[in-house]
Amino acid sequence: MAGTGKGGAGEERLGRLPPGRHGLSRDFVARNQRERLIAGTIAAVSEHGYRDASVGRIAAAAGVSRQTFYDYFSTKEECYLASYQLFETHTLSAVGEAGEAERGWAGKVTKRIDAMLEVLAGNPDLVRFSLAAPSAAGEEILARERTFLENLVGALTYGAPKSRSHRPGGIELEALAGSLASLLVGWGKTGGTPAPEALRLGLVELVLAPFLGHDQAAAEARKD
Repeated sequence: MAGTGKGGAGEERLGRLPPGRHGLSRDFVARNQRERLIAGTIAAVSEHGYRDASVGRIAAAAGVSRQTFYDYFSTKEECYLASYQLFETHTLSAVGEAGEAERGWAGKVTKRIDAMLEVLAGNPDLVRFSLAAPSAAGEEILARERTFLENLVGALTYGAPKSRSHRPGGIELEALAGSLASLLVGWGKTGGTPAPEALRLGLVELVLAPFLGHDQAAAEARKD
């Protein structure tokens, strides 16, 4: 997934197309410009928030014209949701592939959390883009964030043991998702990179606790 920083950093990573008749195929140009707009959306929303990340600001961060924006997306919301889908697919893929070599479930969870933090630390804008949408952003945007958190919790806890007498229900998993988001947003406000060890341990314990109990979760989180 193409990352971006504030404004010009997105341009630097994606690379501005050369002016004039560059001889590049139409498919290449379309792909490049669409990726630039997605990177620009992440940068603009991270810096200004969803409500104030105007089409003009997104286009400026992407290094393209407003007309180019409308060549690919009808509205800011459409562009945001497309960007969010790409972000979610990339993040959940990284989480899902992590920990396969681990034999125990708790070890798998730890590796999955490491993979999640690596994705987010690679571009601190991603936390602010994906998890800090204000209520003013509208219900569809907030629902998209909730869906991502539900899917993320599912990916992190996949394969959880079934032998325990009590398994977390929907309310507990929703609370887990909220706590997970709160920790990540707090980290994002500090700059987001690198992830401190205290955050890593806290996240591992948080995810394990509903399934293993707090004492065992704390012990597992502190294993090498």
